[in-house]
Amino acid sequence: MSTEEILKYIKGDASTEEAKQVEDWIISSDRNAKKYNLLKSQFIAATFDQTSEEVEVGKEYETFSKKAQKLKRIQGLRSLLKYAASIIFVLGTGYILYTANLNDNETIPIPENAITLETGDNNIMVISEDGTAKVLDKQGNIVGAQSGSKLVYDNTSELEELVYNTLTVPYGKTFDLELSDGTKVTLNAGSSIKYPVKFLKEANREVFLIGEAFFDVAHDAEHQFVVNADQMNITVLGTKFNVSSYPEDTMVNAVLVEGSVQISPVDEEQNMKTNTQLEPGFKASLEKSNGQVTVDEADISLHTAWINGKIVFRHTPFKNIVKKLERHYNVEIINNNQLLDDEVFTASFDIETIEEVMATFSKTYPIHYQYNEIKQLVINSNETPMN
Repeated sequence: MSTEEILKYIKGDASTEEAKQVEDWIISSDRNAKKYNLLKSQFIAATFDQTSEEVEVGKEYETFSKKAQKLKRIQGLRSLLKYAASIIFVLGTGYILYTANLNDNETIPIPENAITLETGDNNIMVISEDGTAKVLDKQGNIVGAQSGSKLVYDNTSELEELVYNTLTVPYGKTFDLELSDGTKVTLNAGSSIKYPVKFLKEANREVFLIGEAFFDVAHDAEHQFVVNADQMNITVLGTKFNVSSYPEDTMVNAVLVEGSVQISPVDEEQNMKTNTQLEPGFKASLEKSNGQVTVDEADISLHTAWINGKIVFRHTPFKNIVKKLERHYNVEIINNNQLLDDEVFTASFDIETIEEVMATFSKTYPIHYQYNEIKQLVINSNETPMN
């Protein structure tokens, strides 16, 4: 593969067929992947002034080459490598932003409302939901691939130590993840999960969750799957369940869809307390303030509707509805009507806008609100209605 063909691909000028040829070439060997990454980093380093504001991939290779040599002469190899560590490149219709080895005052800002992946070597990858990308380990080997709103890891890596990645999903979005053992995870808005790039044979499968996720765990009788969710550990061999563990919530909830799970409360030192077995159709709730666990029958559809883009409320106080609306619609809700907090609503939404949702609530309770340009929905008190 010639340098000109690779650069054409990096610039986004390659045809669909040409792009496929370059991508096939990249993944065909580690050597090719390393050559591609090196060329990519040199190109970005040479045009760093432009890429610090936006990616401009329309520069000619001659310009790139001259600037690279000038940068080497003026700043030395160390500076070149420092800037080369900040790489922006195009794969399909998506992009990845790498930030590594930068001083605190040299970090590249992460785009607002972006899905991010932090790799084991402290790189930050910004994932475009309509794009494609490859996840590499420190040696440049491909360990995972992203296509659209799904990231899949394979089990072919030769890693002999645990290396963790952390996937973070902002408000207003959800994302699918498939771990190296085949376990499928759907992350809800405002959530993150830390997990090994590859599970090791001599250890249990263990992940760490902040927020909410639905797990479809691949069965492995020899290796338990453990979800660490704040003060609750959920242990399984293979099953389907939903876990909600947002930091701002007072409860950690686990709802079992099928199979069997063991709920284990833990204290601040991660010491296990009494275990509780959970059966399908039941929910375990842990009160964060005292570590107490209660088990109740649950409506599965109510707790898993979010996977299909829906939010469902049944006899739910408005004060409990607010945070879910904020996560789902990526909006800040300021409620100045304290009497509204304890009003109970039953409703279901999927494609409605936040304004349509509020209009629905207003049919049963007079809610005066204003939605401004900075994504704030302000609900006023009854004494000062807004027009």
